[in-house]
Amino acid sequence: MNFSKLTSFIILVIAAALILFSYVVLLSEIKRMNRDKITKQEALNERINRVEMKMVDVQKLMSEDRIVRFAQDSLMFMRPVDNLETITISKEQVNQILKMINEKYD
Repeated sequence: MNFSKLTSFIILVIAAALILFSYVVLLSEIKRMNRDKITKQEALNERINRVEMKMVDVQKLMSEDRIVRFAQDSLMFMRPVDNLETITISKEQVNQILKMINEKYD
């Protein structure tokens, strides 16, 4: 009787130790995964910010004012005061062109 109580107590202690050990292992794994998640989110945010900064730079380089100023200063171009020519196209011609384009790419 004493022997069975001792073995059941030992089995109970071992089971509790295994449960506690697995709890600690899982907890440390969760903390590690959260740390990895945070670092990856920070890296992603950094890359997104870099892309946004490059998009802003591209928009600055593509702005009409900058291009016109560059053309006038460096290339000595002059902007006309009024439109030199006006092209008129009928609606039928536009429809024909659209039809030809659609046929070509279908």
